[in-house]
Amino acid sequence: MTRTLLNHRAEGPESAPPLLLGPSLGTSHALWDKVAPELSATHRVVRWDLPGHGGSAPDLIGPGATVGDLAALVLGLADSLGIERFAHAGVSLGGAVGLHLAVHHPERVTSLAVICSSA
Repeated sequence: MTRTLLNHRAEGPESAPPLLLGPSLGTSHALWDKVAPELSATHRVVRWDLPGHGGSAPDLIGPGATVGDLAALVLGLADSLGIERFAHAGVSLGGAVGLHLAVHHPERVTSLAVICSSA
């Protein structure tokens, strides 16, 4: 079975420390366009889209999905890219996803920035 992944954009040296960037509801990975070039000078930046946003299929999650379900999709993306441990920064819902990852998968998250989130 082929699992569909979150739409994403990866930038920066593959050997650099990975940094996953999560968007807010109603936006896409383009939210990070202005800072991604600077961040990708020192990190392997992976920007992802929420389901139904940007290029991510809406049916990646169903009705009643939780932040944990979104976090599982982000872990699936990281796994598909061979990323075991990563830093995560997220705005709003992207921050809530990062917080969930840090609490439930601390062995995977090296650092966390939660931006403008009520999580």
